[in-house]
Amino acid sequence: MAGLVKKRNQLKDGEATYLIHQNSNTCLSVTEGSSPEDAVVSMAKCANIQNQQWIKSSGQWLWGENTAYCLVPVDGRNNVGLGDAKSSTISWVFDEDERIRLGSDALEVPWQEPRTKVVLNPQNDNLSQKWWIDAVNSEPEFLINQSSNTCVGVRSGSKPSDAVVGMMQNSGDKEQMWFTVGNSWQWGGNRAYCLAPDYNTRSVKLEDTASSTASWYMDDAERFRIGSDALDVPRPEPRTTVILYYPNDGLHQKWWKFSDLKAGLEEAKPAVYPFPGSDETTYKQELTRGLLNELGSKSEPLLYPRDVATFPGTVGSSTPRVTRKVTLDLSVLGQNRDFRMTVPKDWQLTDLYLAEGDVCQVILPETLSEAQALQITVRIGAHTDWLQPNSPNVSNKYFRRMPKVSEVFDVKPGVNEIRSQYGGNLIFVFSEGENFTVDVDITNVVEAPYYRYGQTSNAEWDTIKMKDAPQTLMESDKCVVVIATTDARGIASPGELMSRYDEIVEMLNYAAGFDESEMPPRGKQWLVNDAQITAGSAHAGFPAMFWRVYYNMADNRTPYDWVSWHELGHNYQQRPYWAGVYGVESTVNLFSLYIQEKLFNSDRLEEQNSYATAADKVDNGMTFDEGDVWDQLVFLMEIKHAFPEGWEMFRQLNRTTRALSDDEAKYLTEDHQRQIDHVYKNLSKSVGYDLVLTYDRWGLSLSQEAKDEIEQLGLEKAPGDLSHRPTKKPSQVTDMSDAQMYTPCVTP
Repeated sequence: MAGLVKKRNQLKDGEATYLIHQNSNTCLSVTEGSSPEDAVVSMAKCANIQNQQWIKSSGQWLWGENTAYCLVPVDGRNNVGLGDAKSSTISWVFDEDERIRLGSDALEVPWQEPRTKVVLNPQNDNLSQKWWIDAVNSEPEFLINQSSNTCVGVRSGSKPSDAVVGMMQNSGDKEQMWFTVGNSWQWGGNRAYCLAPDYNTRSVKLEDTASSTASWYMDDAERFRIGSDALDVPRPEPRTTVILYYPNDGLHQKWWKFSDLKAGLEEAKPAVYPFPGSDETTYKQELTRGLLNELGSKSEPLLYPRDVATFPGTVGSSTPRVTRKVTLDLSVLGQNRDFRMTVPKDWQLTDLYLAEGDVCQVILPETLSEAQALQITVRIGAHTDWLQPNSPNVSNKYFRRMPKVSEVFDVKPGVNEIRSQYGGNLIFVFSEGENFTVDVDITNVVEAPYYRYGQTSNAEWDTIKMKDAPQTLMESDKCVVVIATTDARGIASPGELMSRYDEIVEMLNYAAGFDESEMPPRGKQWLVNDAQITAGSAHAGFPAMFWRVYYNMADNRTPYDWVSWHELGHNYQQRPYWAGVYGVESTVNLFSLYIQEKLFNSDRLEEQNSYATAADKVDNGMTFDEGDVWDQLVFLMEIKHAFPEGWEMFRQLNRTTRALSDDEAKYLTEDHQRQIDHVYKNLSKSVGYDLVLTYDRWGLSLSQEAKDEIEQLGLEKAPGDLSHRPTKKPSQVTDMSDAQMYTPCVTP
């Protein structure tokens, strides 16, 4: 609460303020009358009205409704009232103990309910004589969660009966604005309503400002509090809800106020890239600049220009801006089942780019419902990585670009003004709900280079790739690739490049067990080049990110590089069901080895002698858990090479895992032993032999229940040593008694 108090040396003549009693949380007001003859000065709920405002003028407090009158002591009528400012000799003092004094007396609110009376009593240290002096704030406040970096706002509705209060992407729109008067947070959409607790649902709502008793405060731990509760943004995606919860130290209960952030940057110097990853002060200032730009007025220049020249690039001021109509297709959303893998999200690209600092309009039909509009999010830029000081590629190194370079915006029916401080490709993101299509109009954007495999000719591409937008989109049936336009201009055969990306995605689908009888997840994999990513030279996820300095996705060799197979393979892993317990970085390379074999008829494990090395280690007592990522991969690949089923055994394992019911899948994730058993049982059934001795050789323990289940099938036990040593003659298992059955495949 101390942050609300204006100190004596901060008070300025001519500044309109509220005089707020610290104990009752009410404002000194003229509640009746309008002149010294009939005015009643008493305490009332702070309501952002002029009869509660007082203007400092030397020692006087002039009344905000009529500055010809000032606050004076009055005998017999609540002890204070209004007097003529010109003739008054009264001189009030706001002292270091936060009392408003007149001589040896102080302004006091007696304890008797309803605590509307205000009197002058001899000064003391009681809370009944403590006051806050809060400047009348004509600037809106924004309340920003430090974990989600989004604002509290009214997501839908416009009055207490229908308003949904929750978290919104920062836009600076009136739905996210709050005007603070004392401890009341009045909504920018209609200041007759304010933020209030909803104890029935343990959330927040709007209620009438005039009758509200809600008293909010920011505590020393940067939590936004009301009574014994703290405002909390739960972690489950999409993180649009806000609740009341018992206070804790989690970042999801930490908040920033727009005014505090702005004040903290008054003397800060602009960042210069690159700067050290250890420089957390500059990092936090850069994040703050981003937040303030998001919330600043769109009618004025950006508060803090960004270093877009470093990345993602600039658009010339003379480049023509265009208006376009785009059809958004929400007719199919989400997935029709749980594929137990990282599935593509519902992103719809456009060939449009919003230049840095520009304001565009995304105009949705007024006939669209608020619920339908909330299913649509506008994303500016595909570069989703948020660089932080503890990011592996930043820690002990450098920030080579701005920590965040893309933005997302909520939209509503009608005109939505969107300004990007970084610039980026305009992408629409959909969430599940009603299925529909809708036409939207988009203004003040530029055309970006866009290539569609199978539709764009090479001649058209030669013209398209010269368009003035710094990032280019290339799309095929199975994937979208985002690259720097400077790199795109060097691509002479875009069809060849995109056919290769399509080819590896098709191989990944096959290795995961998808075919004509079971279609892969809907949607396309996105692969994005960036100037710096959070970890590694590339990492999986949606989108999959590739660090441009190591992997240029515009290069025809990149789709045929191990990194592409490896990172996209992570998206197909059934990690919590079995792939994790057998090694996340091991099992992912089942996909890599499959693609390498199909493309080049080679095997990295053979090339680096991993089969023989691992076999020797196991001979000398190494267990599976003691092995490195290559050793653990050898364990699975020994089984693959030893039986004619080959890759089909892993395809079937993936299919079987996808076929589990939700309850069966959840049960599997709860225990590592179940996951180990799950693979043992499935592989044994696929190859037609009990693999128990192989598990024993590698020291990989099985439950008795799993061993009994396979034994009851009457399967013959495979030999424990399935090692795939290069000294043996290449062949595949046809007879379990044949000593030559455990052999490597032929290398080129």
